[in-house]
Amino acid sequence: MSETDLADKMRARADADGLPEDHELRTKAQAFDEAVGGYYATEQTKTVQQFMGAWARARKAWCAYTGEALV
Repeated sequence: MSETDLADKMRARADADGLPEDHELRTKAQAFDEAVGGYYATEQTKTVQQFMGAWARARKAWCAYTGEALV
């Protein structure tokens, strides 16, 4: 399980569709998880900008792959 529902959803879809480890859905989910972990860490290692940027890139990848509306 990951840090966020979005990353979980992205990995589940990648698993269901048999996507390779280096597919954008997997890499963006991992980057988002890392940003969330760093942002919420006791000693913060990620800024708001890094956190929001990772979220935006993950959401954009999800929407591009699934056809779900971005907004």
